[in-house]
Amino acid sequence: MKRGAAKEQPEPADAAAGAAEAAGEESAPAAKRARTSKAKAPATKRKAAAAAVVAGEESSGEEPDEAAEAAQPARAKKPRSKAASKAGGGAAAAKAGEEAEEPQAAEPAKPKAKRGKKEPEPVLPCYTMAMRKPPPPEGSKALKILSWNVAGLRALVKKTPDSLSKLVDREGVDVVCLQEHKLQGDHTAELEKSLGLQGWSHHWACSTAKLGYSGVSVHTRTPPLSVSVGLGGPDGSGPEPDPEHEAEGRVVTVELPDLFVVCAYVPNSGEGLKRLDYRIKRWDGAFAAYITGLEARGKPVVLTGDLNCAHKEIDIHAPKTNLKSAGFTPEERESFSRLLLGEVGLVDTFRTLFPDTVAYTYFTKRFNCREKNKGWRLDYFLTSSTMMPEAAAPQRKAPAPPSKWRVYDSWILQDVYGPDHLPLGLTLVRNDDD
Repeated sequence: MKRGAAKEQPEPADAAAGAAEAAGEESAPAAKRARTSKAKAPATKRKAAAAAVVAGEESSGEEPDEAAEAAQPARAKKPRSKAASKAGGGAAAAKAGEEAEEPQAAEPAKPKAKRGKKEPEPVLPCYTMAMRKPPPPEGSKALKILSWNVAGLRALVKKTPDSLSKLVDREGVDVVCLQEHKLQGDHTAELEKSLGLQGWSHHWACSTAKLGYSGVSVHTRTPPLSVSVGLGGPDGSGPEPDPEHEAEGRVVTVELPDLFVVCAYVPNSGEGLKRLDYRIKRWDGAFAAYITGLEARGKPVVLTGDLNCAHKEIDIHAPKTNLKSAGFTPEERESFSRLLLGEVGLVDTFRTLFPDTVAYTYFTKRFNCREKNKGWRLDYFLTSSTMMPEAAAPQRKAPAPPSKWRVYDSWILQDVYGPDHLPLGLTLVRNDDD
């Protein structure tokens, strides 16, 4: 039934049948006058007459008045017995009143039983910046990494020239990983001067397949030990990667003392899922093999960036209606679980530290989604399991060398505005006792 349509009304009583039935009864002219006066009487008097029938008083044998019945709460009517319909005289009518249950005008309506009411879902806490841990203990060695999909670095710098440098100073970060900068190779030198990161090392991967598209970069406070672009090994070692992977500028890896940092912008499955097969059948497997190769070099890995997958239902505001949306298809989520978290053995740092906390890193600019907290968690810090505290990552892969860096905190900067993605960060603390 459409909303607003009139509800189906009960069928009216058959007046002709009632008249015929009344005609066969033994009734004096006075009884007829009584019936006539009853039809003209106010509703309150008619109700009183009905109550008198129930009490066993003389009745004319008519059905309840339609108007009075409609005024009563809706209730299933029980048909009168045939004996009551055909009875003649007051004694027969009184007997029918005892056998047949007439509607009680004064009886309150029984509440309708509620059917199919679902139990309310538990309300999960939402992440706020107040949940960040305090700074590491004084005297400890810390490493802070910032990751941000800027959705066009040139536009960000033009609008707020010091946005990145102020953020770096405020957070005291040592490594900055950017995704979707959309630059070409001949633009990078100019942008390096505009970032406000004097004395830093800058490393870029740019799309050659399409202009103004994709692209990632890593910026370090101190020069890295090695740098690689794409899915080849560090310094160009390793198997020859798929040309389609390399043409879109999606991966930059820097080697630091005691760990690798990988900045990635994973391909989106696209409108109509036109790149879903490429994503899960070619890219995901090659990317997982690349991370495995890095770990095989004897150092743990920190993987960060826009991985274009909301892994669990808690990572998206409307999971039921997005099962066919790029980034939340069952195929992408299964591949994420099986390869990066399963075969490679990486750990989702934020979800491990905040297992039941709702947090998003991407909000469309339409429909006030950020103000309504309706978003997706597409941006991650995944690390080798050896970098997590023992209690947080009991499923360590073996054999694995101990890590000198341990995850201290994984955080999201909700107070930063500009692009449609939020910056996120990872704080590592060095443990030289391992």
